[in-house]
Amino acid sequence: MTELAHCPEILPPELAELIDCFGRAWANSPSRPCPSAKAIAHWSELLTAWVAADDLPLFVRKHANNRGSVISHPSGRSLVPCDNSPAHWAYVMATNGECPSLQDIKALLEKDAIPVAMIQNAAERTVAKYHCRLARRFNVNKYGWKLAHIQGVGLNNRNPISALPLQRLTDQFLSLMAPANMFVVPLAWGGIGEIEAVIQAVKSVQFTDDRLIHQVIDATR
Repeated sequence: MTELAHCPEILPPELAELIDCFGRAWANSPSRPCPSAKAIAHWSELLTAWVAADDLPLFVRKHANNRGSVISHPSGRSLVPCDNSPAHWAYVMATNGECPSLQDIKALLEKDAIPVAMIQNAAERTVAKYHCRLARRFNVNKYGWKLAHIQGVGLNNRNPISALPLQRLTDQFLSLMAPANMFVVPLAWGGIGEIEAVIQAVKSVQFTDDRLIHQVIDATR
């Protein structure tokens, strides 16, 4: 019986070097839009303050026909299931040098002006408090880009979010929303944003040491 050869665990060095070379080139390319250091620092401080403000909900990228609804955590914190929309919004804002204050965030939430979903189905619309959908100007895909995260944001847990530890949800919120933890790649090549060599190359350019990628998360502990 004919069988397909197994993929080698380690690619030949010359092939691995091509991936590494691309990662370094893309990380340093002037074609790669990214926030300024000033904007990254501002958003890091903003998100730390957001987490500390118990009256503000945390976005959680885990949903089951409930994007935009409000779920009460046993700790008393309000949680809002969402998709990647608020991350798109934060990244475009930061890249454009827009640095809202915590009061601005409160006002935007009151106006339902922070996107929580790219679309909402009929079931979601009936249970949602927040209905703001990702506008074209905040959708990186519409500009030909794919948004990627340096530190993964998946919860990888089947339990409802109300059953998860608040610290874990806080960590995910910060990883999801921090422009410091994001970068873009061409949409047509979207998969390269998940290749570890590319992630590490971008990380090495955006941060001078490993502590900075965890700066926002560590500040809440």
